[in-house]
Amino acid sequence: MFRARTWLASICLVFTSCIETPSAPGQDRSRSATRERRVATAPANGFGDQIAWRTLDEGLAEAAELRRPLMLVVHAAWCSSCQALKPSFSNETLVDLSHDFVMINLDQDAEPRSLEFAPDGSYIPRVVFLDPRTGRTDPTILNQRRADRRYYYGAADDIVGAMKKALARHGKT
Repeated sequence: MFRARTWLASICLVFTSCIETPSAPGQDRSRSATRERRVATAPANGFGDQIAWRTLDEGLAEAAELRRPLMLVVHAAWCSSCQALKPSFSNETLVDLSHDFVMINLDQDAEPRSLEFAPDGSYIPRVVFLDPRTGRTDPTILNQRRADRRYYYGAADDIVGAMKKALARHGKT
């Protein structure tokens, strides 16, 4: 009898330890649990399929309406530096932070208005952060490691750090 009770208690213990207890109402299990699921309405062009990309017009309107900072990636299909940058957009932290931004990627050859977002030249790739209140480039958020082409980010540069800075200045976290 004692053995049967011990065996039954062991089974119950194993079974209950495998069940996740539900959160209390209003209690979040993670930071991402509070976010709405946003779906891309523009192609990723290889810059992270898990990111909710927008077209230029749609992104500008959404950023203004939601007062959410905008991250704009300007690239070209033929650009080897742009190709090298693409894997950075699969970084788990970058993808997580992207939920707090309006994300746009533009092929500079396909969208001539991308030149409106070239504060210090039309080189590519460039990553530009826009102030959600004005829709203009925030000149304080740039690649600190560069003396020229200050919006150029390569694969080794700290895009995540720039995103965190943009959220600190303009974000809704």
